[in-house]
Amino acid sequence: MHNENSLIVYFHGGGYSFGSSLTTHRIGLSNLAKITGRVCHSIDYRLAPEHQYPAALDDAVTAWKKIVEQNSKSEIILMGDSAGGGLSLALLLYLRDNNEKLPDGFVLFSPWTNLTCNTDTYYSRKKADPMFTKQMPKDAAERYVPKSMDKSNPYVSPFFGDFTGLPRGLIITGEDEILLDDSRIVAKNAKKNGVEIDIQIWPKMFHDWWLFGPLLPESKKCLLGVQKWINGFDV
Repeated sequence: MHNENSLIVYFHGGGYSFGSSLTTHRIGLSNLAKITGRVCHSIDYRLAPEHQYPAALDDAVTAWKKIVEQNSKSEIILMGDSAGGGLSLALLLYLRDNNEKLPDGFVLFSPWTNLTCNTDTYYSRKKADPMFTKQMPKDAAERYVPKSMDKSNPYVSPFFGDFTGLPRGLIITGEDEILLDDSRIVAKNAKKNGVEIDIQIWPKMFHDWWLFGPLLPESKKCLLGVQKWINGFDV
């Protein structure tokens, strides 16, 4: 049974250059909605290289404002995976900077938040992560970010942002991910900025492993944990 007073706004991953709600993420999002008991609004956005930054963020802002307008009394949890996790965090920074309504909380799955791709686990985990080689994010960053733009801009790489004023958050990552250090550092800095944030590092798990549904028992366990975390908001 769905909680009609609580909904999820979701941004899919795919390196800002592929993927959609109905192809790459259909099964994962269906499981997410079923297990959490929330209606899930999954937002597709324009993709690179045809549409570089700021197209994805512009689309995210537009979709967010429309959903908030239509669900002004609902609890809204913002979620995203991989590039969609980075986009969700960039959206949070934009909303705060522009005095827009923030979500009640956020959940980031294997978020790609640092498009400079320079933390240690890009190298130390390059053979452990079957989903994401060291070169893949670098190539995706070149497609998404205009050559004239600094990849450390927080709206492109929220890894470099100040997280002061953001709502409660949860980051879920795997021990074998090349993005592991990025997630650790984001969580550490968010705590320094006064954000109530939790990070879960799942042993022996790789990038976006939770999307594998019935193939991995850890996927269901992960989503049950997300349900429990969200329920912490319920009155």
